[in-house]
Amino acid sequence: MGTVAPTPAPEPAEPTRIAEAVPPEAEEVVEASGGDWRPWAVGALLVLAAVAGVLWVFRFVDGERQQELRVWQDRLALVAESRAAATDEWLQGQRSEIAALADNTSLRLLLSELALAGGDLHKVTDADGQVGYADNLLEATAERSGYVDPDARPRVGANLPYEAHAGIAVLDGKGRPVIATSAFDSGDVARAGAPGEVALSLAVDPKSGPLLQLAAPVYALQSDPAPGQEVGWVIAQRPADAPLRRLLTQPGLPPAGIEIWLLRREGAAVDYLVEAGGGAGGLLAADTPDLAGAAALAQPGGFGIHGDRDGKPVLALSRRLAQAPLTLMVTADKAAALAESEARLGRLMVLLLLAIGLIGAGMAVIWRHGASRRARFAARAYRQAARALAEQRDLLRLVTDNQPTAITILDSEGRYRFANRTAGTRAGMASADMLGKEMSAVRGAAAARRTLALAEQARGSGEPVSDTLRIEPAGPGGDETDRQVFATDHIPVPRNATLGDAVLVVERDLTTEFRERARRERALGDLVEALVRLVDKRDPFAADHSQRVGRLAQSLAREMGLSERERETARVAGLLMNVGKIAVPETLLTRKGELSDEERRLVRDSMSASADLLQGIELDGPVVETLRQAQDAGRPGAGQPPLAPARILAVANAFVGMVSDRAWRSRLSVDEAIAEIMAGIGTRYDRGVVAALIGYLDNKGGRADWDAAASRPSTEA
Repeated sequence: MGTVAPTPAPEPAEPTRIAEAVPPEAEEVVEASGGDWRPWAVGALLVLAAVAGVLWVFRFVDGERQQELRVWQDRLALVAESRAAATDEWLQGQRSEIAALADNTSLRLLLSELALAGGDLHKVTDADGQVGYADNLLEATAERSGYVDPDARPRVGANLPYEAHAGIAVLDGKGRPVIATSAFDSGDVARAGAPGEVALSLAVDPKSGPLLQLAAPVYALQSDPAPGQEVGWVIAQRPADAPLRRLLTQPGLPPAGIEIWLLRREGAAVDYLVEAGGGAGGLLAADTPDLAGAAALAQPGGFGIHGDRDGKPVLALSRRLAQAPLTLMVTADKAAALAESEARLGRLMVLLLLAIGLIGAGMAVIWRHGASRRARFAARAYRQAARALAEQRDLLRLVTDNQPTAITILDSEGRYRFANRTAGTRAGMASADMLGKEMSAVRGAAAARRTLALAEQARGSGEPVSDTLRIEPAGPGGDETDRQVFATDHIPVPRNATLGDAVLVVERDLTTEFRERARRERALGDLVEALVRLVDKRDPFAADHSQRVGRLAQSLAREMGLSERERETARVAGLLMNVGKIAVPETLLTRKGELSDEERRLVRDSMSASADLLQGIELDGPVVETLRQAQDAGRPGAGQPPLAPARILAVANAFVGMVSDRAWRSRLSVDEAIAEIMAGIGTRYDRGVVAALIGYLDNKGGRADWDAAASRPSTEA
């Protein structure tokens, strides 16, 4: 890769125009536009307001119409509830009359004895007297309660056919007539019902119309009502058309357009039984489209607009009767019911629409008058805004052109859309000449490939991407001081119509900083080497001990897969671990023979002394803390050091010391040293570091190196 020479910060320069961001003709376009979109926007708002006003009028009128329907719903509900209550009350009265007959003591006694006699009336005690009393009771009840047929012929023998449609009869337990009012045939009256209750039903006679039928069970004296325990029945029937029409008629209700019906389900048909005004009833198919009667039976209590028997729209509301399987329906002709309100709502709609039209016309005139003035003011404001934009643009150019960093913007096709003066200087051309050109044409394909790939990564992820580029010196004659280092940041630019999917690239030249750092590192390394040589001169038996510990610690850190920073920390800590021996008397370091406990402690604590001497010196990595933790490793209660370099240093120092001669003892072999260290696993030494040591010695060629070192004097190892 070619050399990219670092450049100094450029001198301040006069601002230049950013042609690609705001072209020169843009101001003319802005001035020519004069804010024409604003009158159109206001006009559109006026149209929308007019449309909204019209929609509001229709919605308001519809709301009023719904309110009128709710009023009619309340009216029909009052009528339906009133007529349903009256009808239920009348039906309950009819039940009570027949129930009282069935509960009559004399009648129950007669039927009880008749049941015991097997149906033979002659075996009943005082049969003539009891039958006569019961006959008079039935006639009186029929006269009082309306169970008489004024058109029937006089009563004849009990075995002749009956022709009357009204009357009361008493049957024995087997359904045979015992007593009956004049000319009454009870054969068609249903007797099914719950025990102790009066069964009620309606039959339709072609001549007489609806017939009310009731059947009450009679139970023996001193017996409880139960199915199959009946000793007889009281059967009653009467024409119901006239009383029901009277009950369905609502007092004070205008008859025009209002109908009140009693309905029931008859198979797949709707049976229109009785209408208050005498309207013709009959059966209609329940599946007749939108039939009001079908809707009333399907949903009792509901309200809606449906069709009557002739298909004419009506307002319909229903209630179910409690005393009979019947439904009461009230209908009102829709056209007649809503005629007055529809006329009023029509007039109201015309007035409201006219008012909206007048207001809209007035607003349009005012808007048209003010539009021209607004256009002039807008044109002036746009010219001022264009000047302000140009000033801000030139200020931005001034700021970016006087930055020591190269700042560029690349579009999705790798073309320059912006470049400051520093970027142009590094490219060897004016920044304005870079605009619109592909990066590969300006910087070369090799240099552009990496930048474009990182820009695409930032564009795809939507997050900034940072990178460090090192340019090695060209040719065999260069050294590390000739290396160039650049830090680049690739930042996605929010998508816009001008730039599209662009990426901002900021390139900083870090060559000077890296060279200064390398110089400091070399100076520090020289200082460390000088200190190590000084210590080695005072302790010839430990000569090269620090270098050997440093190399072994670095190898173990690499074996354990630690980071570069941790490996360097372990190496430097190994080199500096014996600096503290400067404070130990030289006679003590070179003495042959055993040392006292105090003298041994003084030598052993030299690592802590090294940490104290180095405290406050800026070193890369936690070297001082590593020395302190390695010194404490293995002491009672101390546990294993938390820093990995400290655990490594403790093992490396122990191993190197064991395989090296000392003034007071001879060296151990490599296997003896490993055995000694393995004995201290878990207390003085970390298991993982010991495993790394064994792996290094057995698998990475370390044993051969240390066996060779053990065969030489320690000063030569």
